[in-house]
Amino acid sequence: MTEVSSPVRPQPASSDVQRHFVRGRVSPRGVVWFGLRSFWGHLRHFIAAAIATEDIDSRDWMTPDVPETLLQRISGVLGADTSAQDLVSALGRDVWIDYISDTGDDVSVSGAVAELLFQSYELPDPARPGEFVTAGRGDVLLFGGDTAYPVATALEITNRVLVPFNRAIERHRDDKSRVLLGIPGNHDWYDGLDGFGRMFRVRDDGDDEPRPSLFGVSKRMLEHYARWAKELVRGGKVEKPKALVLAGYTPVQNASYFALPLSRHIHLIAADRQLKNIDSRQRRFLSDWYLAHPHAAPWVLLPDPLFAFGAPSRTGTQSVEALCLDFEARPHFLLSGDIHHYERMGDGGLLHVIAGGGGAFLHPAPLFQGKQPAQVRWPNAAQSRPLLRTVPWKVARGRSGLLPHLAFAALYGPALAFFKDVDERSGMIVAAPLTITVIITTVYSLIGGLRTHARQVIPLAFLTALLSALIPAVASLSIGRLSATLGFHPAIWHVALLTLFVAVYCAVWLFGAYLSLLTRLGIEHTQAFTALDHPGFKHFLRLRVRADGKTIDAWCIGLVDPLRTGERPVLVDHFSWDSEAAPEPVPSRRR
Repeated sequence: MTEVSSPVRPQPASSDVQRHFVRGRVSPRGVVWFGLRSFWGHLRHFIAAAIATEDIDSRDWMTPDVPETLLQRISGVLGADTSAQDLVSALGRDVWIDYISDTGDDVSVSGAVAELLFQSYELPDPARPGEFVTAGRGDVLLFGGDTAYPVATALEITNRVLVPFNRAIERHRDDKSRVLLGIPGNHDWYDGLDGFGRMFRVRDDGDDEPRPSLFGVSKRMLEHYARWAKELVRGGKVEKPKALVLAGYTPVQNASYFALPLSRHIHLIAADRQLKNIDSRQRRFLSDWYLAHPHAAPWVLLPDPLFAFGAPSRTGTQSVEALCLDFEARPHFLLSGDIHHYERMGDGGLLHVIAGGGGAFLHPAPLFQGKQPAQVRWPNAAQSRPLLRTVPWKVARGRSGLLPHLAFAALYGPALAFFKDVDERSGMIVAAPLTITVIITTVYSLIGGLRTHARQVIPLAFLTALLSALIPAVASLSIGRLSATLGFHPAIWHVALLTLFVAVYCAVWLFGAYLSLLTRLGIEHTQAFTALDHPGFKHFLRLRVRADGKTIDAWCIGLVDPLRTGERPVLVDHFSWDSEAAPEPVPSRRR
């Protein structure tokens, strides 16, 4: 039986500032980025980055699809003409594509995003001003990277993406076959693309058709890693599902990068830079296709943007240069996720869009004046500022994880114990402020980006470190005077423990304030909001390659507060990109 939901007409997104948002309460909840689970993710990051630094490339097993072969495979899945030279010609109509990136965090938010993604919409039609077009689910679902957090393992992808997505598909199911495509992001690479390959790599024809997952796999983290360690010692392996299935979608790619002729005028080029740079094999494959088709305007899918937070991105610039993209020779449409908000900048020949709102925690708009302007940012700076002010309190209360608290306890504890004898004579607990100041200054400078912003970061880090070093002394003095005023005479160890508790709380609050200040001044944009793990402002793109093959129309559809009862989709932005637009001067990509 086929069930088709009625199209929804989203209203334009409001510019009103919203301060209160609903958080998920169902496991797996959003990743706590200063917690033990995320610590394992950071460790996997360091290991994977070290492997990449040694020029060990996990893409060596891949055989990239010849674009004509990939087109034929996609056309076959869609029931189109497999002899056509491009996808528009194969279908003989508009091609609809859904783009989503940075998925798989809080499972409740993922469920809300899935409901958003799999609905049909009535959208303003730029081809017929004043009229609306019915936009059903895309023929192709395109993932832009970072499929699940904190590490995109088969387990995390299943629980945080496939289960909520498949349940939503059950409620909006139809009889159509659709195509699944994707590129990996850094969180996919932390698992060596194991989970990514099981979801996106084309399946062998002889394999039994696996069933989509509708129920999560319940494995406590410690139990899972204990089993992994046991099998490592025994020389065995932990069994995983052979394929990760999204119901109604067929994976078609043999590599983590590909090229696809969408029309005679527009070609899709999707790149993967592992954790470092685009490798030479991929560079030859994609750049050769790009240079061999000078008549085609490229829609370039990148794992991270060319411009991030209003400034050139080092990794994005390296990717553009590796692919030999010439913005002055022909129009380009650059699309990426990785930054978890929506942004559109550029006009005419070069269009640059970031759409990383597929479910992961929110990133803010640039809050520092002087950054490169954009036509649309969602959320904007006015909405981002009040959210930023909540970061220190959330971090201090331990709602972002207890690793900072444990670190400060380990830093303050020995100093308090060492000076106990002095304290008994002086009546005040004094830590080792010089040592603590040096340690914290070093750590905070590294967090703030010492290599690129040394002049701005070092003074802020030193001031925050000095205040943090003085906290135990001020706390112990205050506790001693308060005790004397109230007529209490607690033992020195009681004072020490209370001092430690107060000092740790205040120091962690300062840590959150330091992260917030880095973001507010435009020095570092991600870490404060990562600690905030905010559930709001989720979105995806529904795109249409017109039947004439010359223009792409796109609509950004979102949810302001995904888990609020009665929340309705909003139309964040809509735009068109003309593949025959005259190229315009390009903003400098140099820092």
